[in-house]
Amino acid sequence: MVNGPLIPGMREFDTPRQGWPKWAVWVLACLGVLVVLVIVAGFMGGVGPLRALGLSTLPLEAVQYRTTGDPLVLEVAVAMPKTGLCREDTVEVTAFERGNRVEIDSNVTRPRQATCPVSSIGGDVTWVAVSLDAALGDRTVIRLPDRSPLEKASTAS
Repeated sequence: MVNGPLIPGMREFDTPRQGWPKWAVWVLACLGVLVVLVIVAGFMGGVGPLRALGLSTLPLEAVQYRTTGDPLVLEVAVAMPKTGLCREDTVEVTAFERGNRVEIDSNVTRPRQATCPVSSIGGDVTWVAVSLDAALGDRTVIRLPDRSPLEKASTAS
């Protein structure tokens, strides 16, 4: 009884080869390279679906607040960072309404690899509008990190 191929060197009767087809290996390799490129682009350039990897967030200090013509909008003054602000920087102020107080948290988000001429337009503070769920009324506005009350400035014009 013959257990091998009928003609030596031909593989037609050999057991099926184990492993992945060549096209599957190439597809997996291309997907791996694509994933690495997306991660690198997100971290280095701050672009793509992993943009957050290329951004850094720094806390800012809220110093004052003022009411506006709209009872659901509050303006908060935040101190400019020592390094100033770049055009790509995003200043975010968040208000948490809890009972008889409104807690303010503020930060600036900027690209990690930012190399821009900083600008300190507007002096030492910048005003940011914050939306509230309910009118401020007689609630106390406090800075979230250290729980100290904010000073009320004159009403915005």
